[in-house]
Amino acid sequence: MRSGVRPTGTDMDAIAGMLTAAGIAQRLGGELLGHGDHTIGGFAGLDEAGPGDLVFIASSKWASRWVDCKAVVALVTRGVDVPGHDPKTRSLIVVDDAEIGMMMLLEAVAAELRPLPPPGVSGDARVHPDAMIGEGVYIGAAAVVEEGAEVGGGAVLHAGAVVERGAKVGENAVVGANAVLAAGCELGDRSILQQGVIVGSDGFGFRPDPQTGQPRRIPHLGTVEIGCDVEIGACSCVDRGKFGPTRIGDGTKIDNLVQVAHNVQIGRGVIIAALTGMAGSCRIEDGVVLGAQVGIAEHVRIGEGARIAATSGVMRDVPPGEDYAGTPARPARQTLREVAALRKLPDLVASMPRRESS
Repeated sequence: MRSGVRPTGTDMDAIAGMLTAAGIAQRLGGELLGHGDHTIGGFAGLDEAGPGDLVFIASSKWASRWVDCKAVVALVTRGVDVPGHDPKTRSLIVVDDAEIGMMMLLEAVAAELRPLPPPGVSGDARVHPDAMIGEGVYIGAAAVVEEGAEVGGGAVLHAGAVVERGAKVGENAVVGANAVLAAGCELGDRSILQQGVIVGSDGFGFRPDPQTGQPRRIPHLGTVEIGCDVEIGACSCVDRGKFGPTRIGDGTKIDNLVQVAHNVQIGRGVIIAALTGMAGSCRIEDGVVLGAQVGIAEHVRIGEGARIAATSGVMRDVPPGEDYAGTPARPARQTLREVAALRKLPDLVASMPRRESS
């Protein structure tokens, strides 16, 4: 099977009028260069596309691939010259930003193909009589809402989701299948927990027992506060605070398999890629970007707007607006110079005169 996204025929029937070159150009306010009756049956990259797929050309870097691409319709960023285009056989839709245009189109199609479930409570769900459930809420099969929990209007709890006692789900928020919002934790309006996310598990805190010397668990009595328009990817974990809350600010996006330890404070609009781990009480300020597999030591502060390269190990504070890379993480330019120097080391050693043994 090809790697492109190809909806089923039944799904496509519902939106076929929109998915023509002319329909797409009209929806996005784009300029059509070619025939408007080409029909779109899926979405793909330039190298994997078939004749019925829509592709996008965001910059001149990719424009030369259009000649060999099998697709007949492409979104193109305005100002990008596409060599070899024949408007008699294929169509370009010129928009201000092809990547943004594709995103908007995918959002529209996703709303048609994967609509939210209608309001209602599954007969298999367990909702405590003292829980507060808002208007238009969907609660799926085997989901659990415990005593004192609150679920805001329009929220969706998918199959197996758990909202523990005293937890709060905001309006139009989504709790994915088998995700858990633990006792006393809060999920903001329009925020999303993907499948298997755990919010509010105990932090990883142990100290030697004075009698046995074995690790003894430290109870964590704090909570987790997640702002509005936050998204947390599948199987990520956010630990509750030891005393006060672990916090995630509005608009932050967290990838799959991320660990947020106790009392971490994450600001607004932060981007965190997969397999990143943040130790206890570190602070990630607004607008920070963390690449995949970044590790951050406890109590470290990452300044506003800083960017940390993938697989970096951050041991000390990072100033605002700086790019850091490597382990231990340091300014990215310094890291690149060191890597370049290390590559020359074998030749340098080989060129050194050898001392004759006596």
